[in-house]
Amino acid sequence: MPDLDEAIELHRDALLLRPLAFTTDSSGVASCRTLMRPSSCIAIQYSSVPPVNAEDQSPQTRQLTMQWDDVVSRIRMLPDFSRFLLPPLFSDLQKAAEDGPVVIVNASQYCCDALIVLSDQDPVHVPIDITQTEVSDLSSEFQSLTKEFGSSDTQLELVSILRKLWHHIVGPVVQALRVSNVRPGSRIWWCPTAEFALLPLHAAGAYEKKRDSLSHIYISSYTPTLATLVRARRQVSRDGSPQHFVAIGQGNPDGGKPLECVAPEVAVVAKRLAPVVSSFMRLEDSDATVKGTFDALNSNQWLHLACHGMPNRRRPFESSFAMRDGPLMIKDIIRSNWQEPQFAFLSACHTTVGDEKSPDESIHLAAAMQFSGFRSVIGSMWSVDDEVAQEVVSSFYDNLIDDSGRLDCTRAATALHKALKKLWRSDIPLEQRIVFVHIVLSYHSIWVRTSKKTLQSTSRIDYNPIHNWHMYAAEH
Repeated sequence: MPDLDEAIELHRDALLLRPLAFTTDSSGVASCRTLMRPSSCIAIQYSSVPPVNAEDQSPQTRQLTMQWDDVVSRIRMLPDFSRFLLPPLFSDLQKAAEDGPVVIVNASQYCCDALIVLSDQDPVHVPIDITQTEVSDLSSEFQSLTKEFGSSDTQLELVSILRKLWHHIVGPVVQALRVSNVRPGSRIWWCPTAEFALLPLHAAGAYEKKRDSLSHIYISSYTPTLATLVRARRQVSRDGSPQHFVAIGQGNPDGGKPLECVAPEVAVVAKRLAPVVSSFMRLEDSDATVKGTFDALNSNQWLHLACHGMPNRRRPFESSFAMRDGPLMIKDIIRSNWQEPQFAFLSACHTTVGDEKSPDESIHLAAAMQFSGFRSVIGSMWSVDDEVAQEVVSSFYDNLIDDSGRLDCTRAATALHKALKKLWRSDIPLEQRIVFVHIVLSYHSIWVRTSKKTLQSTSRIDYNPIHNWHMYAAEH
């Protein structure tokens, strides 16, 4: 079973533009960058050599392979880089479950299963009574339904889907968690793969009187991989370190529909946090430009962003946040070199929406924050009602402050859980009560430059140790 976990992890971490380190130690990163400069040239040269059988390799190919192996061997000698370009060990991945179990949900043509990773025992296998085709159909049905949210009464259809998720997928997992003595009120992390990645597992439930729903039992977060969760926990800001916060609100974007509730939302954030953090910056309207946002994030590690989210499924790297002077695109965000970013609340629509055709490989707005190093993000799965967002934000930040009066991003999932719990009243549509999700991220590490053309034209992330590990993610 651990071998299967390792295989799944290697596959997903590669698809998600796996960074080239399992560390944030600056000296190790600097040493690895130095070693990687010639490797990038090797990879580019290798990609220009026509593929041949192993026994028919040219002297040039053999020489490049030897140079590659030498560089990789030297990198693996660096502290914390011993598993560079190798699958992580299960003993390392198991650390992801130190604060609560991680549930990997997998769909294949053979069967659908869940693997529950626990910190102190072997993984628990949970068979799921649903086929890959049924999961795909359910995912398509749900994606079609989300496009109607806000324009028609979709409550009955949504409840039907959430019940199917509960009965066929989430319910059996909850039963296994109870058998494993995971107490109610505990945190759990979902790591969905394939078609499961587009489904709202966090909101599954029977939705009947005196019947369970997941949100009444456990506090859910999402993570793209186990290694991501481990890395994020290693990047906790030091106790007593300054906390610099920026709230950015753009209610009148270039060519976009005005958002009347953005200004009151930013005001709520400012009123609650300005007295708490080391410094508080507020950018609105004419100041909330593309350049203004980048400049602000160069000196702030905590972000609240209220604006339009503009997903682009055909060109995912052109998905954007709508600023006053134009779009702030993913391809610009992931070029950034922001210093130790901690937390982002993306109060915008569709910030966790990916590509339906390749959900495991999709790029979305929350993922862009991931590539830039934010270790914890609140995002939305579909359109968000302005007034609901304002209500959630107010309650959320009240609960993000710890007993010492400091912001603590490890409290984000619980703070969101409490904020959403206040929405459970009849006058708020069900889809708005479950729209926000917490994602644990962190891929802020080492990237190798390639062409802008590669970045802008690709919507799938391929992985090959020599050909493709230098996929674009930053200018430097």
